[in-house]
Amino acid sequence: MLRKACAIRVLRLVNNILDTTKFDNGYEELKLGNYNIVSIIEDIVLSTSDYIKNKKITFDTDEEEVILACNPDAIEKIILNLISNSLKFTNENGQIEVDVKVNHEEEKLFVYVRNDGPPISKEYSEKIFDRFVQADNNLRRVSEGSGIGLYLVRLLVQMHNGEIWLNTDVKEGVEFIFYIPIKTINSIDDIMLYNIEDHSIMDKCSIEFSDVYFT
Repeated sequence: MLRKACAIRVLRLVNNILDTTKFDNGYEELKLGNYNIVSIIEDIVLSTSDYIKNKKITFDTDEEEVILACNPDAIEKIILNLISNSLKFTNENGQIEVDVKVNHEEEKLFVYVRNDGPPISKEYSEKIFDRFVQADNNLRRVSEGSGIGLYLVRLLVQMHNGEIWLNTDVKEGVEFIFYIPIKTINSIDDIMLYNIEDHSIMDKCSIEFSDVYFT
């Protein structure tokens, strides 16, 4: 079991390094399609419920359908990584909330991922998305990550022409916020369907949450 856990963590690290390297150096671009982003995020969040031990995760949205150009695999990486980070810092029997809100005036879709764990200092929040940055001394956790996951998340959000940041104005807990522009692309398929079973989401959950549950 220990060898398997170590192998999964190494696989996660290697995957993240390969992804950041190829995107950073322009070796690969995201292939976008027009999808209902709300449905994608909801399916991803609900699929993590079996991995949330002694904690609760909820999903909420103010709109059921928002069609925009995105890459489902990248969205999976973004959401799973943010949930994984929330799990690391959420209190026992705590709660993780994922909310989707739409700003039609700005033509942006916002995603909020928050937990009720200890707050993150403003000083650390300014470098949390840097490559190979780990938790500061006030946020030591049982399962240490590589410090590359959030760097990859920011990279993938930016490749969607979006932005991500840590909200330091919340009174308690930790809240990540990112947005993606509500824009579509010219495509042979007007709206593409996302089938979570085709994306091996369970295997991805096992890999992404390896830093949380495998020590």
